[in-house]
Amino acid sequence: MTKEELKQILDVCSSCPEVREDIFKNHDNNMWWPLEVEDYRKRLLIAGLSTRISYSMINSYKKIIDELNSFSYDEITNMSEEQIVSIIKGLGLSNTRYKYMRSMIEFINNYETELLNMSNEQIIELIAKNVNGASYKVAQCCVLYMRGYYESGIMPVDSGMKDVELPCLGFESYKNAIGHDKLRKELQDLVDGLDLEEIIIKNGYSDLDIPDYKNATWWAHLVLIYYKRHYCNKHKPDNCPLYSNENIKTLCLCNRQKDRG
Repeated sequence: MTKEELKQILDVCSSCPEVREDIFKNHDNNMWWPLEVEDYRKRLLIAGLSTRISYSMINSYKKIIDELNSFSYDEITNMSEEQIVSIIKGLGLSNTRYKYMRSMIEFINNYETELLNMSNEQIIELIAKNVNGASYKVAQCCVLYMRGYYESGIMPVDSGMKDVELPCLGFESYKNAIGHDKLRKELQDLVDGLDLEEIIIKNGYSDLDIPDYKNATWWAHLVLIYYKRHYCNKHKPDNCPLYSNENIKTLCLCNRQKDRG
């Protein structure tokens, strides 16, 4: 994948009305990782709670996050299991989420003095290896939310991107968890220095708070994640704008699969 190829892909994907609508809902203040949560330690807790939260659950999720955010970090750490579960039970998987929270609290306690001075790569590796329920894909989200949408420079790669969308576009296919991180780094390198100003303005995103069009990591991530949601998840190549685009379809795995019959 070259920078120009990715630029073409982002152009087509970001021009889709459904993708644009979701980006405007979630770019400046993301519903899963809201800016109202200011304490980076609480952001680390919430990043793990955001997993497996669909659009159909988002209103319930926001109410629960608002309630959790009404407490200080220290108040949360002093809560009993019953108190925490009573707050988060509406998210489902209460036991799994509680174990994540307790494990993350222990992680923060162990690394708090040096955490803010660590590199993104160091923190992702430590979280993935030491926090219960935090794989590489969760660890990436933790660092992104902890350090800020653009300040972090992180482009998280979820399972749908790793297993479906990115291989379809010509990226290497990985079967193991480390693939999330390898693809994240590759995407970040591709977007770094890539001038997306023309595309961002042409496709109607100039009102968004994008600090640097030549390193629009958060915007590019949202373009890919919402394109995946509206098109790749449906597995219908005939409805895929990338498939039907004459300049890009040779990169599209769906097209090659169909040609093979």
